[in-house]
Amino acid sequence: MQRNPAERGEGRFGTLTGIIVLALTIYLGVKIVPVLINGYTFRAYLEEEARFAALRNRDEEVRTRVLRKALDLDLPIGAKDILIIRSTTHFDIKVKYAVPIETPVYTYNWPFDEAVRSPLF
Repeated sequence: MQRNPAERGEGRFGTLTGIIVLALTIYLGVKIVPVLINGYTFRAYLEEEARFAALRNRDEEVRTRVLRKALDLDLPIGAKDILIIRSTTHFDIKVKYAVPIETPVYTYNWPFDEAVRSPLF
């Protein structure tokens, strides 16, 4: 079987495209997965703080603990981003923030809007 000279290299282009897509996927995974893990960890911490809010009578202490956890996870959260609401029946913690994901081409600000509610006994 004789080859056509115009068909040479077609397999190389497909392989190169596959390698580029794989490298891009790995690069974005390295950038995005830590943000997801820190976001889920912070959400779980907020739920825990809201559950034990009945034991802590000072809302500023809860705000300080939440802010400390955010700093431990390298989340861009300030004291003004944390809203704590205590009523006679429930305790709410709301935190709104955005995590920048920087790439050489574009910086995406991934918004998070966490709100947890726990009943007070």
